[in-house]
Amino acid sequence: MSLKYYNYKKKLSGSLVQKSLNLDLSYTIATQELFARIGLIILVILVCIIAGIFSGFIGELTSLQIIFGKELLYRLAYLSMILIVVIGIITAIYQDFTKVLLTVILGIFITTLILYVLSNLTFLELSPRFFPVTVLTTAFGFSISTISFFVTRFTIALTDVLFRHHRLIKSMGTIIIFLAVIAGSILVSLIVILTEQQNTESEFRDILLNSAQARIVLIFGSLVYTLGLAFSSWLANRIRGVPWNHPDWLRSLVLAIGCWGGTSFYNLDLSGVNLRGARLANTDLRARKLYRTCFQEVTGLERARVDSRYLDLENPQVQRLLTHRYSDNKDFRQLNLQGAYLRNVEMRRFNLTDTNLTGADLQGADLRGAIMLHTQVIDVNFAHAKLTGICNKDWSVNSQTDFTEVECDYIYRDLDEHGEPTDRFPANRNFEPREFESLYQEVGNVVELIFKEGENWQAALFSLKKLQLEDESLELELKGIERRGDLWVVKVTHNESYPKQEVERRLYASNEEMKHQLAAKEQQVNQLLGIVEDQAKALKGYSQQAFGNSFFIVGSTITNLAGSGQIDYDEAADQVRSIVANGDDSAKAMTFAQTLLSQLQGQSITTTSEQQTELIEQVIITEAQKDPFFKQFLLQQGQQITTTMPENVITLAIQNAIAQL
Repeated sequence: MSLKYYNYKKKLSGSLVQKSLNLDLSYTIATQELFARIGLIILVILVCIIAGIFSGFIGELTSLQIIFGKELLYRLAYLSMILIVVIGIITAIYQDFTKVLLTVILGIFITTLILYVLSNLTFLELSPRFFPVTVLTTAFGFSISTISFFVTRFTIALTDVLFRHHRLIKSMGTIIIFLAVIAGSILVSLIVILTEQQNTESEFRDILLNSAQARIVLIFGSLVYTLGLAFSSWLANRIRGVPWNHPDWLRSLVLAIGCWGGTSFYNLDLSGVNLRGARLANTDLRARKLYRTCFQEVTGLERARVDSRYLDLENPQVQRLLTHRYSDNKDFRQLNLQGAYLRNVEMRRFNLTDTNLTGADLQGADLRGAIMLHTQVIDVNFAHAKLTGICNKDWSVNSQTDFTEVECDYIYRDLDEHGEPTDRFPANRNFEPREFESLYQEVGNVVELIFKEGENWQAALFSLKKLQLEDESLELELKGIERRGDLWVVKVTHNESYPKQEVERRLYASNEEMKHQLAAKEQQVNQLLGIVEDQAKALKGYSQQAFGNSFFIVGSTITNLAGSGQIDYDEAADQVRSIVANGDDSAKAMTFAQTLLSQLQGQSITTTSEQQTELIEQVIITEAQKDPFFKQFLLQQGQQITTTMPENVITLAIQNAIAQL
């Protein structure tokens, strides 16, 4: 016998306790105690009888007054009552009970007003007692009909929870209701006969005692009335999805009763429990914690008693996603899916705006094209997930969010006014293998070194290299660089066994030492070689190199091929760096851009926009090759810079440079 077969035959019953809870409950069957099952069947029968008697009672009484009544007052009163009941029941199919009451009150007012107007305009004379009698009759008939309506709805829903696919049981319930209708009809006849026994001018006694045809007509009227209420009850449950749709008071009530005596997981911690393929109908699954609890292939979850204190397990679309690994409804906005076990689920183009996915297991999940605006993905496992085309604007990640070997060619970083993804990144290419992972994988053991704008980046790079060589156990690695206002932040990862404060202190100390050494070395070199400023400029003229296709550089001076204009390289490089560094501030960046373009045109080094683009592109590439910090910043922020700035020769040059880097 295989293990899977053994587990499938294993049954769970009673209230489970935490200390004896098995983490592998796959293919088990949660059962319900026999006495509880029998008790619930008896309850269904009693409710069917009550519903049948109520509807039969009001059905026969109404038929008796309308068909055989001789007094116009009561006939009109009962006709009005039927009209109001029909309006009220139709409203109850689609609306809540508060709106039903308002509709009924308004209906009574309009009906009595119409009859009052007709009585004044025609020969119809109504007794002064008509209006109070009509109101009382309508209130009585509506109350009894409403009780029967909701009792029937409860019966249908409870039967679905207990016997989802047992048509024989449902047929028996229908027969019981019909028998109860006949009993209710007979009860009305007995009451009428007994109350009118001493009345020599009895209106109905002789008809009920002497006319078998009349009794058949009255019973038929009761059955028709009951069928109308029963069909309305069934239709209301079907339209509202009771008990399978989103929770309301009726769903909560029938599930609480239907799960009585069943297997109970109440208030247990089911973290990591494997319930794959289990049968959980009629169980109390109100667990305290459901962190990565596997519900895949589970049956009967919609018939279990659940709550939403940990995740939105009451929501039917969440249940379907957890059990079937897909959902036809892709709108999961603002839902709580924390800790959900979603391995290998189909979630393409899901809208996960403001959704809480904290701690969820999404290994191998297909999230291509999903909208993840403001989504919480803290501690989420995305290993091997498909993330191509997601929009991850303002999502929340941390160092425990795992992006190991995700499949992602590109992402979108914003939404347009129609809610469609925009701002593709990378713009003109796909991510290299593991590039997305390297960009978005947060690392917990990170030290941030903060520098003022214009400080010696070469010293920072040398100090990092120096510490890497001196102490390999630190495992230092440059993670990234970003600009925050007028400050630059360099992120360096280190061995987790070393305290963060110690690594930070050593990096800063090494950086200060390296700055002093570099300054001293530069001064010593200049003194030893005897190079003064004029001599240095003279020496630069002996070295001439091609600078792109349209320029060459002599020392630090860039000249066009015609020799008609020139610009100092350092001056152009400073302008280009200022544009890139201030790319997030469009106005400031454009000021630097206009200054540079004016210099290029004013000094006659470039005469066309194509030449301007080429020169700026060459300066960017040269600076990126000399400065790894600048290169990394450009690769990470370049796309955003070109998006923020208006399209011109500067943005085109940045795009071309990034493509070559």
